[in-house]
Order: sequence, then C-alpha cells, then structure tokens
Amino acid sequence: MLCEIQSCTGVATALACIICGAHAHAECFAMSLQLLGYSSRPDVACCSRSCIDTYALEEFLFDIDWLSPNTRPHAYNRKKVLPQRRQVYYFVRDRQALLQLFHSLPCTSIRAFSKDQNVPESTFRDRLRNSEEYLNFKCSAKRKQLGAKTSDIAIPFGSSLITFMKDTRREEHILTTIGMIGWIKTHHQAWLNTYLAAKKNPVSGRNSLLRLLQRFAHRHGFVQRVPCVSKMLQGELLRLQLEYSVSFWRQYESYKPNEILNVDETAVGASSKVDKSEKHSDRLTAVLTIRADGYKLPILFILNGKPGGYIETHELPNYPSGGVYVVQESAWMDSRVWDIYLQQLLQPQLVSDSPSVILADNLKCHASDESVERICVDLCADLALLPPNSTSILQPLDVGVMGPVKAMLRTEYLTEPKAITAAEKRIAMVKRVLRVWDAFDVETVKKAFDKALPREFEM
Repeated sequence: MLCEIQSCTGVATALACIICGAHAHAECFAMSLQLLGYSSRPDVACCSRSCIDTYALEEFLFDIDWLSPNTRPHAYNRKKVLPQRRQVYYFVRDRQALLQLFHSLPCTSIRAFSKDQNVPESTFRDRLRNSEEYLNFKCSAKRKQLGAKTSDIAIPFGSSLITFMKDTRREEHILTTIGMIGWIKTHHQAWLNTYLAAKKNPVSGRNSLLRLLQRFAHRHGFVQRVPCVSKMLQGELLRLQLEYSVSFWRQYESYKPNEILNVDETAVGASSKVDKSEKHSDRLTAVLTIRADGYKLPILFILNGKPGGYIETHELPNYPSGGVYVVQESAWMDSRVWDIYLQQLLQPQLVSDSPSVILADNLKCHASDESVERICVDLCADLALLPPNSTSILQPLDVGVMGPVKAMLRTEYLTEPKAITAAEKRIAMVKRVLRVWDAFDVETVKKAFDKALPREFEM
C-alpha cells in the first residue's frame, strides 16, 4: 500500500488510496495526507489508531473546498437537505415593534435588518408596505390581522360553533364531528337542510358535511385522535386467514350457503366515541346475524336498563315489530341475553332438518361449555369460533357489513328530527337501525362472506 501511495500523482488517485483502506495504516495515512498537502493531524483522544485516522480523513474531506465536483467523492456531492422553515405567527404588536425599531435605526438595508432580527425578508417587506396602517392601528394589538373579524364563509355561525367546541373540551368531554352535527341540528336546522339539499344524494351530503367540519376543526387548532396500532401485523393476519379458511372449508364444504351464519354484537349510537361521565340514552347494542346466501336475520336489541324495570314493562311493548328486544344493566351481551338470542331469535330462523354452522368471536358467553352444548343439542348446529384478534379479517360482519351499516346510520341521523326525551331517543335509534337493516344490500352481504372466508387464494 505504501508503494501505491508513493506512486500517486493526482488528487483523485490519492483519494482513492485513502478511501480503499490506506487510513488503516498510520504511516500510509500520513504519507497520503502529505501528498494532498494536508500536514497537520487532528488532536483526537481515541482508544483506536484506526478511529483517529478515520476521523482525520473525514474532517479533511469535508474541509477541503478546492476540490471540484468532478474530483470530490460521490458521497460528498449530495445536496444538503435544508430543514423546512417553521411557520411563525406574529401579533400586531410584534409587527409594530419591529417597524418602530427599523425606522429608528440609521441602517436602511432591509436585507441586513431582516437577517439581524431573524425575520424572513419577504415577510418584512410585506409588513413594510403596510407600515402606516400598522403604526396607526388603534384596536387590540393582540390580533394577528389588521382587518376586523369576519364570519366563516362556509359556516356562517362559525364563532358560535367554536364556542361549543371549546366548552366541550373545557368540560373534558369527547369532541366529535357527530357531536358538532348534533349542535347544528339543534341551533341551525335550516342551514343544515339547505346544505344537504344542495348535494346530489344523502350519502354525498353526509360525507361532505363530515369533511367540512373536520377541516373547520383542524383550521381552528383542534387535533384529531391518533389511530391505534393493530395487535397483529398484516402478514400474520393474512397467514391466519389462509390457515383458518382452509380448515373451515375442509370441514364445512358440503354445507349450503343458507346453512352458514355469522353473528356479532355492535354498539350503535350517534357517535362511536363514548364519554363515561355522561348518559347516552340512545346508545344500545344490536346483535346482527347474516347468512352466506345474503339473507339478513332479525336484530336483537339490547337496551340499557334493569330487567323487569320501567323500560321493559312500559316502553318495549310499544316498540316496532321486526326485532327482538331485551334489557340488560350494561346494554351488552351476557349468558342470559345469549340464551334469549339462541331460543327466541336464532332457532326459528335455522333450516329445519339440516345442520348449520354459526361463526362467532371468542366472547366468553359464546365460547362457554353451556353455549356449545345448547347450540349442538337444541339447534342442531356447530359453533365455529374465530381465532383471537382476527375478527377484522375473518368475520364477515366486520369485513364488509358493519362499516357500511354505521355509515348509513349516520346519514339517517342527519335527516331525522331531534329527539328530546330519553324514551324518544331510544325508540328513534331502534327505528333508524331497522330502516337501515331492511335497506342494506344483499349482494354486499354475500361479498363479505367471500372476502372473509375465500375458497381460493392467489398465491
């Protein structure tokens, strides 16, 4: 290596010797620096001679400015990425102080003054054009603009809506776009009707309104919630779907589509975000059941209340037909409600004299020994439990039904008159769910089964 360095006659050749490993040898490295005109070595305290040499080489390569782009190593020719300039907001008082300071100094160079005050030159030139207006401004100096406050063009009652949003956050409640829509329905129903009527259809109107309110919240400094991390990686979920689907169809390949069912519970309400410090009279649980042939079974509604109490004795008899109603303390599924579902709703819907299979998640009341025995003996059916944390990809209801149903519920909510009492809210929610469930597309149900449990996989 020493001979190679001694024979180096050009800068590029010497650099090549250094980069290829000449710095690993102290004597070769010293001679290579002499060939390039760099005589002094850095004073570096390091436990390794090679580390010192590497440090000296890197410092040398960065310090020499006489190398042309053609002779400089490729790694050092990359353009330096400048950090993005941070957006700074100035109050009127800050701009006034800056302009007064500029006029009081003998310096007339705008560029030098902007650099000295760490203000972008273009920004300061804009302020200088309106210097007279800023210096003669008599209103509150805490403003950010000279002009008077104007109403939002898209939302004319924006200031009142901001007050509602701030009050909601101040009281430590959950702020959602559905909550904002509820406030608009209460105080500005005429504007809401005009806005929705201008859209081509109700779905477009609902999506447009949600985006409008989301942009409005973001524009006024309200940050949205960050999505949670999935418990399983996507690759693991796909592998689990493949294994479970192969096992499922190997066992139930001879079953007809009307003999394969999927059941799941979901909470329905105006919003999926629940504040536990408040009462939500219209929130209840809907137990949905679908078949692989697209048929939708009646819904089991679980209402929050005391069994045998006022709701069960006075309200349920007035509820519309087409559903099964039950009252539970937490409006959720337990062993008692599961037995009611199996006996009163599911058993009459099963194909007589023919076995069936029921897909369900591994909820405790679903997977209990009593549940498996009752399904096998009384219903002449099998219970196929889904693996843990896999319902997002293996359960047909979660894959292609729950999302569209809840989107349709939100659309229906926009056009309904506002309910006042708790009883009105409950029956309004029940009627809304029944309307949406009846109007839901049968083909979408079939596609959900095909997507969750495919018979063929593309490898």
